[in-house]
Amino acid sequence: DDLAGAAAPALPPATVRTAAYLTHPMFNTHHSEHQMLRYIFKLAQKDISLVHCMIPLGSCTMKLNSTAEMMPITWETINRIHPYAPAEQTAGYAELIASLEDMLCEITGFPGMSLQPNSGATGEYAGLRAIRAYQAAQGEANRDVCLIPVSAHGTNP
Repeated sequence: DDLAGAAAPALPPATVRTAAYLTHPMFNTHHSEHQMLRYIFKLAQKDISLVHCMIPLGSCTMKLNSTAEMMPITWETINRIHPYAPAEQTAGYAELIASLEDMLCEITGFPGMSLQPNSGATGEYAGLRAIRAYQAAQGEANRDVCLIPVSAHGTNP
């Protein structure tokens, strides 16, 4: 006790914690990495995924992004940027995106493309807007009806 008291930092009384913290059993019942991993795996087993069954409506984004496509978001060189970072701090990202767009245009022969959005309701809306722009460019702007089957994705607007 004397050693702990002597080593205690001199904090202003208003900043010293007086309430208990991390009181959930999860924080004090898993005393090894193996126990913690088993606990996390048990929680993961409660989640639904394509490994277990067909994912119901509202999850196109998750279904259309393969694991390999999601790997870069785990790279520290990619995932450490704040979403609202100023443009001057995101020049590398802009260059990466422009380079990928250029390569995809070269491969597909398209004059232009967009990487956003790629799936879900926003992806479908972007696709409809692209079709609409194409029709207008072909002089068919009067085509304003889109037939959608009853079996289509039910959560889209």
